[in-house]
Amino acid sequence: MIELLKTTLKLLFRNVGFWLCLIVLPVLATFIMSLQQDNLSYYYDNNYNMGVLEIKDENEKVAYYASDGRFVVKVYDASGSELSDYLLDKLARSGMYKVGRLKVAGMTKAEADERVLNDGENDRMGAALYIESDFEERVLNGEYDKALTAYVLSEDERFELLEDKLQSLMQKVNTASQVSKYTKASVMKELENMDQDVPEKTVDFITGKDERGLTKSQVDQKTNMGYAFAFMTLGFVMCGVIVANSVIREQNNDVLKRIKLTGKSSLLYFSSKFIVGVIVSVMLSGVLTICTFFIDSDRMGMDRLSLLLMIFFMGLIFSTLSLLMGILVGNVMGATVTAFVIWCMSSMLSGLYFPLRGTTKLVQALSFIMPQKWFVDGTEMIFVGDKNAWIMLLCVTVAYLFVALGFGSVGLKLRSAE
Repeated sequence: MIELLKTTLKLLFRNVGFWLCLIVLPVLATFIMSLQQDNLSYYYDNNYNMGVLEIKDENEKVAYYASDGRFVVKVYDASGSELSDYLLDKLARSGMYKVGRLKVAGMTKAEADERVLNDGENDRMGAALYIESDFEERVLNGEYDKALTAYVLSEDERFELLEDKLQSLMQKVNTASQVSKYTKASVMKELENMDQDVPEKTVDFITGKDERGLTKSQVDQKTNMGYAFAFMTLGFVMCGVIVANSVIREQNNDVLKRIKLTGKSSLLYFSSKFIVGVIVSVMLSGVLTICTFFIDSDRMGMDRLSLLLMIFFMGLIFSTLSLLMGILVGNVMGATVTAFVIWCMSSMLSGLYFPLRGTTKLVQALSFIMPQKWFVDGTEMIFVGDKNAWIMLLCVTVAYLFVALGFGSVGLKLRSAE
């Protein structure tokens, strides 16, 4: 076994393609994870997000977030105060409104009027709000009608409900102000006490109950992680094919027959190739982990050990799968084409490149067959602190290895019989 491992590793290390996959692809994956992207709103499944959606670009269209039927409200918040945060959070968590807030410190009422006019022509929303820069002072002084401005931007009759909700919230603030003698800290404390006396309300959506409610930042990180998974999958698949190519050449040169003449079994021979695949997975995962020391771990959304284990588990699956498929195909060109098809189809159908929630049920069902789909779900679970993520990933890895090795052994027996 040791001699077989040494021989295979020597042949592997002499292959230039192996070193390119080992170095270049982890570097590219790390670069993707390091990117700070704020334009991934299409991937942001905020249909079931009950908090305030923070908008960073004033040109970003809130029409992207109007897919679940809630009344969309775009807010220009010139105050950015604790009291305005409270007001918008309560409005968003009422369940009827989807609130997108753009912080615009220093924006005047005239500028807000101009922006809302442009939104009415080029965007789609139910209403818009402008919160004055001195919102807290006006509210604490009882000038509620001058603290904010509401704009009607649709014929949706729910605007009247929005007005009623805003009025009730302002009345609540008024009550808290009178009780707490109109000081900011005491008003917020009184509002907190009042909220504790109100029964907690839970909003359930009929669809999307399995959504984990990631923040927009976490969705950006998950999307970058998906692209990184695509690069690493390519690395594992190609390295598995390189190992398979050595097996194909050895079979063509009757090396396997000579090994059998020494008394060693075919099982021992193919086990050595599988162990080489495991070693390659460790090397690729290790190189990626080393590369991540050049970026902030906050960009990844998880610690380096978690990333190392995830990539290693995924590497075991694809290294084994591409190795066995390459051996079954029986020629170098066919093995390379098969590996490329596996990489393309699995990455596309698992949702690494684009979300699949708008696709047909057949495509969504196929996505659950792809290993990367489970690792993307595992990434979400790690982001939200779900401790069951590792149990799921371990079970998925063992299941895929069991299936791959099972079908692979049957295929090898059939090929040997031929």
